[in-house]
Amino acid sequence: MKVRLPGAWVGAAVVGAVVLLLIGPAGIAAASAPNLTSGPAYTVWAYGAVKNVSFSGKTADSAFQGNAVYGYSVVLTQTNLTSSQFELFANRTMGAILSVEYCAPNCHSPVETGTIYHHAWESVNSWANFTTDGTVLSNGQNVSAIALLNSHTTVTGSLLDTAQGAVRSALLSANVSANAQVNFTTPLGLLPNNLTSPMSWTSSAAFTASGAYAVNFYYRYAGPHLKETVGPVNSSGVVTGTGVVAVAGSTQGSPVVLDGTSFSNISLAVTGPFAVREGFILVPDQIDLFGSTGAGPVSSNESGATAVQMTSLYVDSHDRGHLGIGGSEWLYASSALDPSVTSLTGTGSEGAAVSSGANPVSNSSVQGVPISVAQAQGNNNCLVSGASCPASASSPRSLLGAVVVVGAVVVVTVLAVVLVAERRRIPPPTYPNAKLYPPGTAPNAPTNAPTRSGAPRPAPPSADDDPLSNLW
Repeated sequence: MKVRLPGAWVGAAVVGAVVLLLIGPAGIAAASAPNLTSGPAYTVWAYGAVKNVSFSGKTADSAFQGNAVYGYSVVLTQTNLTSSQFELFANRTMGAILSVEYCAPNCHSPVETGTIYHHAWESVNSWANFTTDGTVLSNGQNVSAIALLNSHTTVTGSLLDTAQGAVRSALLSANVSANAQVNFTTPLGLLPNNLTSPMSWTSSAAFTASGAYAVNFYYRYAGPHLKETVGPVNSSGVVTGTGVVAVAGSTQGSPVVLDGTSFSNISLAVTGPFAVREGFILVPDQIDLFGSTGAGPVSSNESGATAVQMTSLYVDSHDRGHLGIGGSEWLYASSALDPSVTSLTGTGSEGAAVSSGANPVSNSSVQGVPISVAQAQGNNNCLVSGASCPASASSPRSLLGAVVVVGAVVVVTVLAVVLVAERRRIPPPTYPNAKLYPPGTAPNAPTNAPTRSGAPRPAPPSADDDPLSNLW
C-alpha cells in the first residue's frame, strides 16, 4: 500500500495555488530575513490545553447525554544551525475521550439505554529543518518567509471503542504507527517573516516521501442476528510517492493576546497526501485516527469517532530567538452510534441499519495557549492514559468512570470469548475544509542521531511506550 497521489489532485493543487485570489495590502515589499544566532544552544517552549465538556441532545428515536475530554499539547525544541537555518523538534500529543449515554424515550425516565465509550490518542515526534530565506507569494510579489526544507516524523496512536445496548454490543481496539521522511525540491514557504494585517499568501513545492506504516486492530460485534469477530488484523505498507504540497495562508481578525504577548491570528491551510498538525508536522493519511475519513479499516468499525481541524495558528515574530508559533486552536467534532435502537429499518441489514443511526453528539473548540513543559507532560499523560483529566464542572450525568470500567471488563471478556463480527461503518463528521486540515513526554536537549544538516536530535520513542501494546 502506498500514499495515494492521484494526478488529478496534484494538478488541482498547482492550479489552485496559481488562480487563488490574493487579498493583501498593495505594495508589500520583500522583507529581509532575520539573522539567527547559530550555535549548540537550543530553546524549548510549549503550548496546549485540555478541555472537558458536557453535552446532551436528541435523535429521531432517543435522547443522549455525556461528556468528553479533548486536548493536545506541543513541546518545541529549536536549534539554530546557521544564520538562516534552524532545526525544530516537535513532540505533540492529541487525544479525545468520549462518553455517551443514549436513552429511549428520554434520559429522565428511560425505558431503554445504551452507552458508548471512545478513547483515541496520537503521539508524534517530528524533526524538521527550516530556512528563513524562503518566499511566499503575496499580492503578486515574492515576500521573505520561513520555509520548510524537509521533515522526519514518527507516529504512534491507539484507540479503544466500546458500545453496549440492550441487544447489541461491540468492541474495537486498535494500534497504529508510522514513520515518514519528506524532502522538498524547493523550500515550502509557510509564514512570512514580517506579518501585517490584512495579508494573504500562497506557496507550493514538489516533494518526495518515503517510510512505512502499520495498522493493527481487533473488532467484535454481537447483535440479535449476528455474532462475529474480525482479527486480530495486522496490516502494513510503505509511504512513498512524489507530488506537490500547496499552502494558503492569511491573517484573520484581531491579534490574540496569550500570556501577555500579542500574536497574529493565522489561517494556514496545507494540502497534500498528509494529515497536517500545527502547519508543518506531516502525518501519513493511512494512520490518521482523527481525520474526516479515519484510519482505513479501523474507522469502518467505530461506534464513536472524533475528527479534528485546525482553525487558527497563533504566530509572533521570530526575534525572540525561536520560531514564533505560540499556540493554535482546533475544532473537535464527535459522532456516535445509538446502540439502544432495536428497530431495524432501511435495507434490513443489521449493520447498515445501525450505521444509519450515527449522529453528531459534540462539537467544541480547544485553544492551545503557552504552558510550561511540565504542564505539557501532564496533558500528555492524561490524554494517553485517560486518567487524571479535569472533571466536568456541570455534567448532566457522570458516565466516564463507569464506562471506563465497562470497557476494561469487555477487553478482558474479549480475551476469553470468541464471537463472529459484522463490520459497521460510522459516517465521520464532514467539514468544508476537511482536506485542508483533515491533532509523550517533554523533550530534553537534543543528543542523538544527527540530522541532514548535522544538528543533533532526540531519539524517537520506544515502541514499548504504547500502553495498549499488550493487546497484540
